[in-house]
Amino acid sequence: MVLNPYVPLRAVIRETRQETDDTKTLRVELADASRGSSFLFKPGQFLQVTMFGVGEAPISICSSPLDIPSIQMSVRKIGRVTEAIHEARIGDPVGLRGPYGKGWPVDQLDGRDAVLVAGGIGMAPLRSLVRLMSGPERRTRKIVLCYGARNPSLLMYKNELGDWGRSGVEVRLTVDQGADGWDGRVGVVTSLLDDLDVDIARSTAYVCGPPVMIKFTMRKLTQLGFEPESIYASLESMMRCGIGKCGHCHFGDKHVCLDGPVFSYRDMVDLPQGFAPL
Repeated sequence: MVLNPYVPLRAVIRETRQETDDTKTLRVELADASRGSSFLFKPGQFLQVTMFGVGEAPISICSSPLDIPSIQMSVRKIGRVTEAIHEARIGDPVGLRGPYGKGWPVDQLDGRDAVLVAGGIGMAPLRSLVRLMSGPERRTRKIVLCYGARNPSLLMYKNELGDWGRSGVEVRLTVDQGADGWDGRVGVVTSLLDDLDVDIARSTAYVCGPPVMIKFTMRKLTQLGFEPESIYASLESMMRCGIGKCGHCHFGDKHVCLDGPVFSYRDMVDLPQGFAPL
């Protein structure tokens, strides 16, 4: 049976967790358990999440493919749909379309070093990659996570950062502005790259965050010697419908939702001006 791409699959909220004042992580499962166990996605892909009677919004998957049948998404409250998601309770239904888009290049994990650079809620699509890379089927030599936020209260997944460190991930944190009780670094996220200890010739960088942060991070990585083909960024903030129909993310002959949201730096350089934060 061919599924109608405009009709969402019904899912149920199983768990919610408050990450920051305006961001919540949901764990959902498809109502049809047989479909849930065969649900396939790649880190970096996204779903169109429907709140019935309200609307839908594109949301990144932040869990690992190894977590199936559970699917996790971190949602910032920024509009009508996301407000409805925040108000939802355990047991409430949601609709899911997807997964959509091109995810992170997991084929570049084998025997290489991985440098992940995240800003704010940009940690969400990278969390999926961290969980996969640090899991039982780890294929990466070294994993360095550089993560920054405006202040300590806006750091995501605080209860997991220590676990990642104990599982072999080198976790580096910084904030733009310190606060009482914060004894970590203060500064922009690119400062975490200054003393990077990886084999750059055998490394891949994965970047997600605000456009200005992506711009300066890519500039820093190229200065360090990363090749454009080894730097990837997610431009997910530009999406709307998810299937290339609305034109919201259309630039030249590309759609972020179809050709991305993950692009290599090499691909971004060739895109029309205004498409990417370069």
